[in-house]
Amino acid sequence: MEHSMRLMPIVLALGFSLGFATPAAAYVDIETVRAMAFDRGIVRIDEIELHRKRGVWEVEGEDAYGHDIEMKVDALTGRIIKMERD
Repeated sequence: MEHSMRLMPIVLALGFSLGFATPAAAYVDIETVRAMAFDRGIVRIDEIELHRKRGVWEVEGEDAYGHDIEMKVDALTGRIIKMERD
């Protein structure tokens, strides 16, 4: 019993580091992504979509001048991966 109690923290740490036995990772929510888009000059959002397999939010919209904007956000960290204006 004592040996198994000493090994438990090691087993848990290994599982977490390998991605086992952890609850599903929490993605940045859609409201946060929407606010990020507005903060970066998008005034009209045409589409927001979460690509779970890639872990990326994609936002398509327009700025105040009518230019198309595409923004991609890392769904886990909230970091903007791409921001492109046409």
